[in-house]
Amino acid sequence: MSSDNSRRRIRAVLRTGLFVICGLLVAAGLLLLIVPTLDGPHSRQIANEAATVSRLRTIINLQNQYVAAPAHNGFACELRLLKPNEQRSEPNYDPLGFLLTGTASGYKFSLVNCGSDANRGSAHYQVTAVPVEQGTTGFRAFCADESGQIWYDNAGSVTKCFASRHALGE
Repeated sequence: MSSDNSRRRIRAVLRTGLFVICGLLVAAGLLLLIVPTLDGPHSRQIANEAATVSRLRTIINLQNQYVAAPAHNGFACELRLLKPNEQRSEPNYDPLGFLLTGTASGYKFSLVNCGSDANRGSAHYQVTAVPVEQGTTGFRAFCADESGQIWYDNAGSVTKCFASRHALGE
């Protein structure tokens, strides 16, 4: 009788081991399917576009803070005006340095079509981001205005970006 119990235990252990091995093989197969998309032929351009959208959101937030400050009369019409004056202690850390250079992650940022209201304050603005090298540093052009909505154009055209107003997430 003890040999029957031993055989059952061995079979149970083997069955469990087989399930574990099958599970590991399935997980490894899924990993092999996912990893190439993370490091595909256009991964750098996709990463640049994601960073650019993040920077556009930063510009929109900084514009909203700028216009709300009592010292300012309307939106900023130059990117450099949006850069806060306080400095960080780390000498090489400057996440908003693109506001001074106008470029980051292979994209060129610009504030355009700033307009004034009757009180001479900037009542509206448009912000654009285009690839420095179309197809190499990025594919799409991005644009936004004081509404805070970000749009894109797959061909990399700012003019078409504002005309078609394809919103992110559509």
